[in-house]
Amino acid sequence: MSLNPATLRASSAYRKIHHESRAAAADPVELVSMLYEELETTLGVLTLLARKGQPFATTEQAHRVRMMLIALDAGLDHQAGGQLATTLSGIYHGMRSQLDRAATAGDPAALDEIAAGVASLHAAWSKISRPAV
Repeated sequence: MSLNPATLRASSAYRKIHHESRAAAADPVELVSMLYEELETTLGVLTLLARKGQPFATTEQAHRVRMMLIALDAGLDHQAGGQLATTLSGIYHGMRSQLDRAATAGDPAALDEIAAGVASLHAAWSKISRPAV
């Protein structure tokens, strides 16, 4: 069973509209959370494609993952963030490299590793971005 391209496009369009309206009202902290959420969702689609043996290197979803990782990296404030920003930049770069290797090999396990890393970063971001009660 293959993923229906029309279904993928419709789902992508819906998510885009939803995220655009949400992003318009979001502050920078929420925007980072939104990127992490979308990364998790899009990596899930790529993993499904890989598990079904479908090539995904040049898909819209693979491009979106790359662009989101680039956006997260570009948004880092190295002056204020110091070593943490440098470390996160290295992590994002490493995830992009791993994505490229996974795409070449069609390796769903490598995508699972990236997704686990994103989930971990998202969980940490959620904890530190919430105001103290």
